Amino acid sequence: MPGPLAIPIAGWVAEAIAAALARAAASAAAGAVLGGVTTLPGDTPREDSEAKPTDRALPRTEEPCKKCPPDLGMKVRRRHGANWNGYAYQARTTGFDYDTEYCLWSDEWNWQGGAHGGGFDIDFDGFVSTECLLQETKGNYDSFIDEDGEQAGWFGGFKTMRLQASRQAGAVRINPPTRLRWYFQTPRTQALLRQLLNSLGAESVVVP
Repeated sequence: MPGPLAIPIAGWVAEAIAAALARAAASAAAGAVLGGVTTLPGDTPREDSEAKPTDRALPRTEEPCKKCPPDLGMKVRRRHGANWNGYAYQARTTGFDYDTEYCLWSDEWNWQGGAHGGGFDIDFDGFVSTECLLQETKGNYDSFIDEDGEQAGWFGGFKTMRLQASRQAGAVRINPPTRLRWYFQTPRTQALLRQLLNSLGAESVVVP
C-alpha cells in the first residue's frame, strides 16, 4: 500500500533534515564563539619584538670592547737633530709625517699617565690604535757595532736606547692590553738590544 507509507517516510526525512540543520547551526555558533575567544588581544602569538620580552632580556654574549690606554695620548711634533735616514725610516714604518724639506721635525705619539704612584710623559715614534700598539723605530746604527756584535765604546747612543726601552716598557706593562714593538732597520742593532727588550716584554723586529 504505497499511499500510507509515503507520509511516515516524508515525515522522517523532514525530521532528519531539521535535526541536521540544528546541529550545523549549533556548530557554527560554537565556532564563532571560539573564534572570538582566540582572537582576543594578547592571546595570539606576535611576531614583533614585543611578543618576546624574554629574548630582549637575554644577556649579550659578545665581549665588551677593551679600552686601549694610549688612546688618551696625542700626536705631537718634535724637533730632533737632522737625520734624514732616521726620519724617513720612522715615517715609512709608522705612517707619521716628518719634515721632508728641511728634516727639522717628525710627528710622534705622546702618552701621559700614572705609574707606580707617580706619572709618566713618554714619546713614541708611532701608535696603531686598532692593535693598541706603540711603536719605536731605530734606523741604521750598525756602523757603531763591529762584526762580533760589540758596540763602539765611544758611542753613547745604545745606553740612551736601553734607558728609553726600560721607560717605555714600564709604562706599557702596567697598562694592559697595550703592546710595545721596536723596529730595527739593521740586524746588528736588533741583536744587541733583543735580549733586553725580551726581558722587558717588548717585541722587536727587523724591518729594513
